[in-house]
Amino acid sequence: MDINDVRNLYFVGRNYVKHAEELNNEIPKKPLIFTKPLSTISKSGNVKYPVHTDELHYEGEMVFIPQGKNKYLVGCGIDYTARDIQREEIKNGRPWFLSKCFKGSTVISKDFLSLKEEELKFLEIKTFVNGVPRQEGKYTEKIFKINDILNYLALFFDIIDKDVIFTGTPSGVGSVNVGDEVVVVLFYGDKKIEVRSKIM
Repeated sequence: MDINDVRNLYFVGRNYVKHAEELNNEIPKKPLIFTKPLSTISKSGNVKYPVHTDELHYEGEMVFIPQGKNKYLVGCGIDYTARDIQREEIKNGRPWFLSKCFKGSTVISKDFLSLKEEELKFLEIKTFVNGVPRQEGKYTEKIFKINDILNYLALFFDIIDKDVIFTGTPSGVGSVNVGDEVVVVLFYGDKKIEVRSKIM
């Protein structure tokens, strides 16, 4: 999918139990949705270290684009997060705006797999920082599957095939610094898709 064709960006927070636990957050009873402006998408895949944070975190995720009933394009991406800012926002009951919405904070793979609902159970994702494995998660471990997420979103919005949904990150998130490279790989059997991102 051409990044220029994206209409909306939706994100699901705390969609893996272990990730919610590692940040001492409650397990959600319904999808925790937030959005980002399209201007946060990094066309190069790289991100300049934001001036407003001292704790930039990577979050590797499976990314879905609906393609009609029970059909999806599936890729991978990175949701960069200013974790120190997010902690303050949560503490003060504010939206996750400055922690999530900054230039280059959204990275999306250029390639996608076309899959049916029954095939999604075989998906796995891994995140590497400078070649070291940091995250690993299976689709089946998600609290809310893509159908749950889309049904929830449909209560409020019309969802079309130009809407991109980041479906949550597994445990293992952590800090990155200038010069680091983050690689997220989506596995489906012997097929794989990856996205690379450098911190500038």
